[in-house]
Amino acid sequence: MQDKEKIGIVLATYNPHLEYFQKQIQSIQNQTWQNWVCHIVDDCSQPEYQTAIQKNIENDSRFVCHFHSHNLRHYHNFERGLQYCIQDPEITAIAFSDQDDIWQAEKLEILIKTLRSEHSVLVHSDLELINSDDQSINNSTWDFEGRQPEKATVELLLLRNVVTGCSLLFCSSLITDIIPFPQQNEIGWHHDWWVALVAIQKGKIGHIRQPLVCYRFHTSNVVGAMKNAGNLHTELMLWFQKKYRIAGKSYLIHSNLSKAFQARFYQQLNSSWSNPFDDRRLDFGFGILKLCYQSFKTGYRSEGIALRILIFKILFDIQRLQNSISKVLPMFKVAKSNIKKK
Repeated sequence: MQDKEKIGIVLATYNPHLEYFQKQIQSIQNQTWQNWVCHIVDDCSQPEYQTAIQKNIENDSRFVCHFHSHNLRHYHNFERGLQYCIQDPEITAIAFSDQDDIWQAEKLEILIKTLRSEHSVLVHSDLELINSDDQSINNSTWDFEGRQPEKATVELLLLRNVVTGCSLLFCSSLITDIIPFPQQNEIGWHHDWWVALVAIQKGKIGHIRQPLVCYRFHTSNVVGAMKNAGNLHTELMLWFQKKYRIAGKSYLIHSNLSKAFQARFYQQLNSSWSNPFDDRRLDFGFGILKLCYQSFKTGYRSEGIALRILIFKILFDIQRLQNSISKVLPMFKVAKSNIKKK
């Protein structure tokens, strides 16, 4: 297998912290699985960072740098990296890498062997949380956040992503379904969420309860970890911190993501499949309420997220109903006036 399987790694960079970046590069070089190529996809970093990136990998031909003059931000930058992997027919599996984590030496080897032995289309692992000084904060991100990825279904994954990009490996055959990434006016979901949704629709996701990545937890993270994320208590505390403001943005993110998923796979979805976040259906969140119960029943532990989105959906539908009534009411008044004149 070692000779046949070539892994493509997409490492997205943007003005990286150079000490962290160097450690990430070293951890990739130290992989027990050596048959890989790493495409470093730089999203318009400043010239001094581009020079430093090149210097860190100049003696290893397995690293290929791609510097770009147009900043796409992390979501589409990872998509840009996948385009480079497509050009290499020898690549059979693809991994994502952040610019500031540390991989365990056996990460790629365990992932690729699990991918094949379990006949999965995607596998991912737990992660150890570390701070800016490489000190361990928690040896399990899944336990820290209360994730139960083994319980995931398409609908529950639409509710909450439990697959972290830097911990996953997926079959290159998925790329034709993954790209192009759905367009977003404002980044609401990230590349790993979309890839996980495609994977669970197309086949089996494998889960490895062994931390294979040291996930750096610091203020510069694009996405960070949160203790007991998704449960009711955490959601209430977040709402309290926001001084009980209701914006409705989270519902729109889930609605747009589910619409993008439905549009991509409408020919493959079962005729009975119903989008729980459909903004065209005036159901006052009944679909989301069922999803909340499903999360509770299976132990997915994301009821807090479901209830938060449910509130926004109810308010959204009330607004729609009010708008409909305001349109009909003048017509009703005109018709009533005409009747009186007669």
